Amino acid sequence: MNTDKKKILVPTDFQQPATYALQHAVRVSGVVGEPIVLIHVVKSADEVEGAKQKLAKVIDETQKKYNFTPEAVVKIGEVANEIAQAAIEIDASIVIMGSASVRGRHDLTNLPTLKVITKSTVPFITIQEPPVNKRYDDIVFPIDFTVENKEKHSWISYFCDYYVSKYHLIKPNVTDPELVAKVDLNMASAVRFLDEKGAKYQVYTVPGVKPYAEEVLDLAVNIRADLIVIMTAKTSDNSDFMLEPHEQRIVGQAGHIPVMSINPR
Repeated sequence: MNTDKKKILVPTDFQQPATYALQHAVRVSGVVGEPIVLIHVVKSADEVEGAKQKLAKVIDETQKKYNFTPEAVVKIGEVANEIAQAAIEIDASIVIMGSASVRGRHDLTNLPTLKVITKSTVPFITIQEPPVNKRYDDIVFPIDFTVENKEKHSWISYFCDYYVSKYHLIKPNVTDPELVAKVDLNMASAVRFLDEKGAKYQVYTVPGVKPYAEEVLDLAVNIRADLIVIMTAKTSDNSDFMLEPHEQRIVGQAGHIPVMSINPR
């Protein structure tokens, strides 16, 4: 399945949120021109044939509705590992996955969705509801004090190549001098990168009255954001990735706004 062209990977368990993810992927594909690959993971070889039949039905319905034919693959094994490996095998640019389980949650620690996100070596977009807009015209970038925050910049390039987006850079309201310095450094780096790209952007500092995640989400709703981009961090032993509590809250409570989680390299 390897080609020179990047692909969009869409995991499916054949539930409604997976249908929303496919709808979203079709819209993204229409802009970036990347084909879609559906993946379903089963536990044993006995389930493969049934999964292929279900995928064939989804492909047929997608073709009839959107005049678009995705590819499909069935993998046997543990869901998070197989999705992460498939993303490498097909050279995926992004993974787009629906997840009803995250809806409204503050803490995703024990949910399978979090494990899938933190295993993926490519950016992961979580979808809870049907897509509202076709394009990423307004993108929210929360700026924090982590070193990994700078890795969002390569995705600014991606969006600049395909979308005429406006970037909303959101700073936390912190007073600790060390944290202020780190946030300002990350903000300056992002602004410099956007200036080099000639991109439109606006900088905000949240009031600091509520938790940072809630204020980011409030602002995202107010500006009718099409995407929120967050950055995971390495675990203390550098063996895996993790979402900080405020990022878990953003993923869980984003509602109709897709959230892209980027794992640092």
